Amino acid sequence: MKQLIICHRKRIVGLLVMAAIISMKFLSMTPSKTAVVGAAMGKSHEKEKVLQTEERRQEIGPLVKKNEPYMNRWHRRFSSSAARGNVGGYVFFKHIRKAGGTSLRKYISNVFEHHGLSHNISDFEQMMLNQANIDISYVEQEFEPLDWQCSAVDPRWQESLNIIVLRHPIERHMSEFFFSGVTLPTKKKVFGSNRRVIQKDQLFFNKTYTTTLARFLNEEVPYWMEHSKMEGIGKYKKGAMFSRWYQDNFQLRALAGCSSGRCLEKRLSEKRLSEQGNATEILLKSIHDLHPLNHSYVTPNAMCTQFFRKNNLVFDVCSGKKRDVQCSGGCDGPCAYPTTAEGPLDKNDVRRAIKSLKAFDAILLMEKLKDQDESAFLNDVMGVPRDASFALNSMRGMNARVVKSNRREVTHYYRDLLAKLNLQSLLLRLEEENKLEVEFFNRAVDLHNQQMQVWKEETGWGRG
Repeated sequence: MKQLIICHRKRIVGLLVMAAIISMKFLSMTPSKTAVVGAAMGKSHEKEKVLQTEERRQEIGPLVKKNEPYMNRWHRRFSSSAARGNVGGYVFFKHIRKAGGTSLRKYISNVFEHHGLSHNISDFEQMMLNQANIDISYVEQEFEPLDWQCSAVDPRWQESLNIIVLRHPIERHMSEFFFSGVTLPTKKKVFGSNRRVIQKDQLFFNKTYTTTLARFLNEEVPYWMEHSKMEGIGKYKKGAMFSRWYQDNFQLRALAGCSSGRCLEKRLSEKRLSEQGNATEILLKSIHDLHPLNHSYVTPNAMCTQFFRKNNLVFDVCSGKKRDVQCSGGCDGPCAYPTTAEGPLDKNDVRRAIKSLKAFDAILLMEKLKDQDESAFLNDVMGVPRDASFALNSMRGMNARVVKSNRREVTHYYRDLLAKLNLQSLLLRLEEENKLEVEFFNRAVDLHNQQMQVWKEETGWGRG
């Protein structure tokens, strides 16, 4: 009897062990609650991402000139301008610093030559002698904000081909830092005789060099963000808002200038008259007197535009470099009238900047300038062959401080650099101070993609 009980107990234990093994196998094949929740959250995040993208697309709306063909827009625009009885038109380039501006200026100069035009110093000298008749002029706006309502109120906008290039905000800010935020003596003091701060052959291979660069950026970039604008006044472009210093939300401010309505009232109220003396009153009078609703810009004055020089520079008459030329109203070209973009920003400024951007004929991204489709798109707009020798996809970078070796470096070089150097706090500070600009840029990318899609459908690009 005792033996039967022992045997029975052994069978029970064996069955329990087998049940435990089967249960464990079953559990290993069945996703845990955490895994199920994690997968669900992943799908939820993906769905949310798609919805956010769709919301952005709906918010930016259709392109302003969606029904106007992109192919050979140069001839269409200037022919229609002449048909309206206008004696001159403009190529307007909204120059965002450190976003391929020098390359675009060189490209546009080549486009002028392709169309049998020059608009160079010789043309200006001939105009001084009343011996030149300029039909198409070049206007570049770099140092001032653009009135977000310009395309609706300035008659010159309709007589212009309007081009802009944008860049991811953090990449652009860091590029500006390496271009003008570090003096040559400082570079030599920290890195010896090398003019370039970043040496890719040393980075992450030479421990001393890499550590020195990390320490240097951690100290110098915050100082540049806090002090460069104060120290830069009077240098390069006195009084200009956008120059060789740090300006938060740079690209957003560049396209969200105010010159009328509640937007202007808000800007002026934030300037605090008591601290500014009569500067605000002078600004307000200038904005009022030269606004397109109060000042006539019907008759073009090509002498008060810009002229191409050698070495990819421009001769800017309206900046006062030629004192015997009267350009009291500033440059003669679209949006060349006073506006302001100072003070705190909010979501309304993002919407204003997007509305401003939608009116451009060509919205380009620096990250894609050398792509085959973006190069072909711009050539189509400008009325030149896609295989032109000066096409963007065959042009080398003019002011590149670091030669990018692959696609990731083209789009993320400086953000990856800060992360790899364990400077995440610095990267987070840049992102936080410029979060509205980042939001604007993301919507601008959607708008760029929409523009490219319309062009591809129109021309059959990519159909083989």
